[in-house]
Amino acid sequence: MAAITSAAVAVAGGAYQAISSAKQARDAKDALENLKIPEPVNIAEGLQVSTLGSDLQREELGRQYSSGVDALRSGGIRGVIGGLGNLSAQQNLANRQIGADLDAQQKQIDQIRAQDEQRIQGVKEQRYQNDVAALSSQYNAGQQGMMQGISGAAQGIASGAQMMQSQKNFDKMLKLGMNPGLKTV
Repeated sequence: MAAITSAAVAVAGGAYQAISSAKQARDAKDALENLKIPEPVNIAEGLQVSTLGSDLQREELGRQYSSGVDALRSGGIRGVIGGLGNLSAQQNLANRQIGADLDAQQKQIDQIRAQDEQRIQGVKEQRYQNDVAALSSQYNAGQQGMMQGISGAAQGIASGAQMMQSQKNFDKMLKLGMNPGLKTV
């Protein structure tokens, strides 16, 4: 009777392990399917070209131009006609330099944004790979545990069946008057 009890315990233990491990595998699979990855933010978001310096330069250029025109007027019509072209060329050159500085700032912001976007993509891929590996490992462990539980239960059933057959043979020998513990010569 003890043998049958131990076989029943083995079957129950194996069944419990199989069910528990199957649940673990199912939970890991569900977690993998519902995996949400937080979104990293680009550090260049919100960066803008600073126009304060260029605005101040343009104001100063306007004052210089006005002063230059006044100076040329004092030289008469010849002074205005002769010097106005040079004054305008200087102002145009200064405006182009201001534009080039603003463009350089924008290019720098664009480069920072692109580099950080590349970093963010790498972070996302690495996070995803780590999460997939961890959840896959958990899923595989659950599957393996379930199979071990099923195997344990099957071994318990086989052991119980074998013990029952041995008990039947023993009982049969006793009915026939044979002493199973004694050897006959």
